Amino acid sequence: MAIESLDSIKVGDEVRFKTISPHDNVVWSGKVTAICGYAVARNFYDVDTYYADVKKYDNTVVDKEAAEYLIVQVKLSDSATSMVAFAKDWIDRSTLEHIVTNDYYDIRIYNIDSSKVNDILNYIQTLHAGYVAEILPK
Repeated sequence: MAIESLDSIKVGDEVRFKTISPHDNVVWSGKVTAICGYAVARNFYDVDTYYADVKKYDNTVVDKEAAEYLIVQVKLSDSATSMVAFAKDWIDRSTLEHIVTNDYYDIRIYNIDSSKVNDILNYIQTLHAGYVAEILPK
């Protein structure tokens, strides 16, 4: 579900987004654990280096000391997590989504060769890396 405004994000929200940095191709996905200022954010992530990179791309971003940051707990693997911090200005608003984790959808695909089912599942997971998808038995 798209988020209309960064200001509507609250602690506890599950979000997914990309940043405006041309060197960061990651789709970040996780739970917002805090909204804070620079002094706190720099304890969780190397915001100084990230700011320098973003500033080269967009020199209109708010100064790092004046920015408001989201601290996001991201999942790295099956059990490992990490905390990252991004200024709200660094988030590509067109990619920002609110993840509703307690919802699921059944998708039915008709008239498909059974040998192509895994291809469809792989395509979904490649296109939307944060999605969990599975094949249910008939």
